[in-house]
Amino acid sequence: MESGNYLIDRETLGSFVDELIKNKPLSVNSAEELNAFREKSMHELDDQIATAIFGSLTDEQGAELDQLLDSDAGSEQPYQEFFNKIGLDIEKITTDTMKTYAANFLGGQNAEQ
Repeated sequence: MESGNYLIDRETLGSFVDELIKNKPLSVNSAEELNAFREKSMHELDDQIATAIFGSLTDEQGAELDQLLDSDAGSEQPYQEFFNKIGLDIEKITTDTMKTYAANFLGGQNAEQ
């Protein structure tokens, strides 16, 4: 997939996290700390989305996806076809996970300690 170490597009994650950061005062002292917090938040969100998606699969579907991942398809199309075939609404899962993450973030659970 074209997103490096991210399941979801890095630009999409970055924009979403940037909006959250604008709405939540943080106790960071430098641009470096802010960038580190941003990266950490992007990884947390991406991990939560991946957990929600993979947690929605049956064991058989998970095994099929593992085979697809092992084949290193090199493009997003085989993955899109897989999720379309099994009828998993990735967009809804992603949106719901992002809404939950935002509520927790703005509510203080993901605030910088």
